Amino acid sequence: MDLQLGAIFTFAIIAAIFISLIANTKINKDKKVKTKYDERQKQARGKAYTYGFYTMIISSYVLMLAHMFGLGHFLGFYGYIATVILGVIVQMTYAIFKDAYVGMNMNFRKYMIFMSIISLINIAATVAAFINGEMVIDGALQSPVMNLLCSILFAVLVADLGIKKLIDKKGD
Repeated sequence: MDLQLGAIFTFAIIAAIFISLIANTKINKDKKVKTKYDERQKQARGKAYTYGFYTMIISSYVLMLAHMFGLGHFLGFYGYIATVILGVIVQMTYAIFKDAYVGMNMNFRKYMIFMSIISLINIAATVAAFINGEMVIDGALQSPVMNLLCSILFAVLVADLGIKKLIDKKGD
């Protein structure tokens, strides 16, 4: 990865953190940045983080094997990002289905709208990059793959939350 691309990624990460902090103040009912969880939720979240961590370890091992078999050039930096996103997906899915993802002070409707918008923006960027032939150049994945990975992450999040909401309604 060249220096300019690294600077763009760094800026994007800092911007995402800043936007997330502002969004949390809008999404949380008490307008605080930090989401509140009860003790049961904290315990389940700890287990979710453990599962996410081990998923990242296993997927990193699979990535090492991919590099050993010559796929390193194709995957590049994005293989490492994919292992992190896979771990996050496992963590959040476990937490969602153990009622430990949505905090006590979180406005669920606002959160779903915000995450849906983020997912749609990333899907649109992915489709545009695919149409323009920017996903793979010279046999290697390119930066628009980040949009694909993020769209998968946020689409799974929205789907998990929606499914959990339906399960809870059916149980009532």
